Amino acid sequence: MSCYLFTPTYYRIWLACSLWLVLCLAPGHSQASQWLSIQKTDHNQLMIDKQSLLEEKPYIKAWVKVDYSTPQKNVESVDRVYNHAKALWYFDCDKRKAATIQVFQYEDDELVYSAGTTAKQADFIEPLPESEVEVAQQYVCKWQAKEKQRQEAAARRAANPVVPAVASSKDKPAAPDSVAEPAPAATDNAKPQEKPVAENKPAETKTAEAKPPATKPASDKTTTGKPDSASKTDKGAADKEKDKQPKKDKTNDPSWAYSGPHGPDKWGSLNPDFAVCNAGSQQSPINIDNTITAALKPLKRLQKFPLKNIALKDHSLILDAGTGNMMVLDQKPYQLKYISVHVPSEHQIKQKSYAAELHMVHEDKTGHRVIIAVMLEEGNANPAFEKLLGSVPKEKEQSKPLAIRVTPGDLMPTKPAYYRYSGSLTAPPCTEGVQWVIMKEALKISKFQLGSLQQAIGEPNQRPLQDGQGRMILE
Repeated sequence: MSCYLFTPTYYRIWLACSLWLVLCLAPGHSQASQWLSIQKTDHNQLMIDKQSLLEEKPYIKAWVKVDYSTPQKNVESVDRVYNHAKALWYFDCDKRKAATIQVFQYEDDELVYSAGTTAKQADFIEPLPESEVEVAQQYVCKWQAKEKQRQEAAARRAANPVVPAVASSKDKPAAPDSVAEPAPAATDNAKPQEKPVAENKPAETKTAEAKPPATKPASDKTTTGKPDSASKTDKGAADKEKDKQPKKDKTNDPSWAYSGPHGPDKWGSLNPDFAVCNAGSQQSPINIDNTITAALKPLKRLQKFPLKNIALKDHSLILDAGTGNMMVLDQKPYQLKYISVHVPSEHQIKQKSYAAELHMVHEDKTGHRVIIAVMLEEGNANPAFEKLLGSVPKEKEQSKPLAIRVTPGDLMPTKPAYYRYSGSLTAPPCTEGVQWVIMKEALKISKFQLGSLQQAIGEPNQRPLQDGQGRMILE
């Protein structure tokens, strides 16, 4: 909470002039508060006041409080510590962003810090993964969805009120003006009148079936056989005509490309499955800048198993990882599926582009993705790439086994530092919810090796930079 609550844009409301405001606004002083614990760990307990949940379009606002097991340092003034905090948070569920409007920090029962701003002046940003803000946002947005369903159901009931059933027409009450009088039920006397009509039809059928087959002309068989012969002839002609038509070249499927009429700016309109490419709010790649220090833990990787196959497909050079290569992020295991090569780099780091970029695509059992991006820059020859470039297929859409031994670890830099943010796939269908890990150190590759990569791929396979949308980038 401490990393998220305070930014330079917030107005400061110091203790000397805010005591009255605290007493009026802090939810803990209200008898109507109904605190619900939504997360409890060894380090803290997160609670939300259910009574404070309120829609203030386009936001949902709620009071939250966090009790910490150990004292926390205030980021504005390190000599202040607190172990209890209350805050008014505004959530934008559609954009998946949140902002702190008011905050109060206490050391035991003593207020040590307070600050506030307005919804118009607040910075709405994407919550840190698994932070208190993200947990609260998930709860609030689920509440909003249920509240919307409840309101819609109430509106349907109001538009179509149910008329109570009556035991007798004698004491039947008058129908409300808004409800049409139900049509009278059919009487028993009407049913027998329908039966003779239904019974006559089978009788006519029986009469027709009773006619002897001799009444049919002898020429019927000949006439009947002709259409079959003609049908076969037509079908054969149609097949010949179909063979004359050019067959679609599957190896050059123009469904999407990196340039021309099927280029990145048109991806969203090429296929309904690609709509998020243009309409998404968390698209990749982006420029890595304006980062937040979060003391990220070193990645846990098992990358000792050799790569299996190499292919030229999907506008890229693809390395099949086989099985066994793993990584752990947020205590969840992910398996490396494949590595793709992009020339030039798709991401930028502080406005700097690189000669190329590797994407190590990992997935967990439920399909969630983590992609490790490694930048390549011109320098000394890389031994691993020297082996791989000698195995590149000569034809597009061709795959071949790797006879040499190269592991994913051979394609990683030595320094463990990285950036992290939430984004998307950089090619159709541009699926969002991808966790990106961008390695800070670039891998060296010679000018000749870079030229060989460019020649193999054929054309730049770089998606343009996307709008960062105020997303948090951690380092």
